[in-house]
Amino acid sequence: MPFKVLVTDKLDKEGIDLLKKYPELEVIEKETLKGDDLKKELKGYDAIIIRSDTKMTREVIEASDGLKVISRAGVGVDNVDVPAATEKGIVVMNAPLGNTISTAEYTFAMMISLARKIPFAHAVTKIEGKWDRKTFKGVELLGKTLGIVGLGRIGTEVGKRARAFGMRILGYDPYISDELAAQLGIELSSLEKIYKESDFITLHTPLTEQTKGMISKKEIEMMKKSVRIINCARGGIADEAALAEALQNGRVAGAAIDVFSKEPPFEPRNPLLDAPNCILNPHLGASTSEAQFNVAVESAEAVANFLIHGMIVNSVNMPSVSKELFARLKGFITLSEKMGSMISQCIEGQIKELRITCSGEIEEKDLSILTRAALKGLFNRFLGDTVNYVNSTSTAKSRGIKVVEEKDEAVGEYTNLITLAVKSDQEQMILGGTVYSNNQYKVVRFNDYFFEVDPQGTLIVISNEDKPGVIGKVGTIMGERKVNIASMQVSRKSSENKALILLNVDSVITTEIENLLSKVPEILKLKIVKL
Repeated sequence: MPFKVLVTDKLDKEGIDLLKKYPELEVIEKETLKGDDLKKELKGYDAIIIRSDTKMTREVIEASDGLKVISRAGVGVDNVDVPAATEKGIVVMNAPLGNTISTAEYTFAMMISLARKIPFAHAVTKIEGKWDRKTFKGVELLGKTLGIVGLGRIGTEVGKRARAFGMRILGYDPYISDELAAQLGIELSSLEKIYKESDFITLHTPLTEQTKGMISKKEIEMMKKSVRIINCARGGIADEAALAEALQNGRVAGAAIDVFSKEPPFEPRNPLLDAPNCILNPHLGASTSEAQFNVAVESAEAVANFLIHGMIVNSVNMPSVSKELFARLKGFITLSEKMGSMISQCIEGQIKELRITCSGEIEEKDLSILTRAALKGLFNRFLGDTVNYVNSTSTAKSRGIKVVEEKDEAVGEYTNLITLAVKSDQEQMILGGTVYSNNQYKVVRFNDYFFEVDPQGTLIVISNEDKPGVIGKVGTIMGERKVNIASMQVSRKSSENKALILLNVDSVITTEIENLLSKVPEILKLKIVKL
């Protein structure tokens, strides 16, 4: 029997034709399905190809019967519950390359339109029938400073176009090297410098817990009043209420927004709809014939290769290894990713190098999948679901990060030990972890401190002076604010009178709690880690 493939959300014809040429595939096209209709239709399908309108929620995924792969014809997988798919063994794929140029060109078009007030002048001329040349005085791009937040494929393409217009370019990306930025003609900068010095700011990050609301009232207060903000990446990176208020009171000169935290943005009504000097479009960044052709073909080829040949490409949740090897290494893969994520949330500065060392029984295995997992965790904080097991090594290479794999034959305290050493331009951080026979994984080393901690949930990492009373002060703050401590690990470095406290907590750590902990005199450094 042929594999059954369901296609929704109007995939481009070339993608459909590609699928239909394979006799091994039976292709069924449907309009966008939702809720119970989607759950009912999915039964018996091996694959589904979707765009942004079909929502693959946990409920839908759990109700599916025999589904093997979900392919998103586009970059973002916001409309797919990836953890639910992973739990059910369903591969989730995306099409990361197809819309790069379309979105970069569109971003630049939005910037020019904003600089010259083109949509506003058009509306007055054509709709209101007025000839008004005085109101719409714009600004040139030549000599202006452009701040690019996120230097992935699209961000760097925007930078190339900005250079051609004679702009000075500042860029922020925690994973790109100074050398590579210089080759691109971009001055690597802190976010604060971008906020303070830029005439235009364009956002090119995925929406993650760390990037959500990263442009808020606090950041806007740092900016020039003449600043213009462009967001063609993901809704919610800029705080929409704060941006609308800044546009209303003249604190920001203009904004061009293609994406919204809730789409369509009408119910409830998005405050940007009533803001002046604001260009609003209905998520058109990838809406070109070329981009739709590219993502359709890329998605179709990925599904055909997986179903017919067992080949996994562009997966956001599964590594490109055999199922047997993946099952044997699952605990080590998860541990490597968790440790990478921990380091990314604790280390300061631009990341320069990752060194992964395996010792004990694990040193006999192929390290490449563990390296990919560690890099995925390392990048996830800022790059989100745009980085996966497949592309994490190429992402490191494209950002000039050195990756070193080592095997240590020496027999140590643990049967198996994975060590990650990450260098930035400010410090080096080392984590070690092990996996026990029951597939339970633990972090056993944090720099020069040793313990066993379960890398799950929310961890509070506290570096402090080794003095009496510190644990009591921390416990008092937690208790007064009803934060339950699930576990506490303490390790001391007596020679330096320092200690490290790791708290695993059940509750959300608010900014208030973080500030109170930071004010404890003996606490030297504090990080909130979410795993």
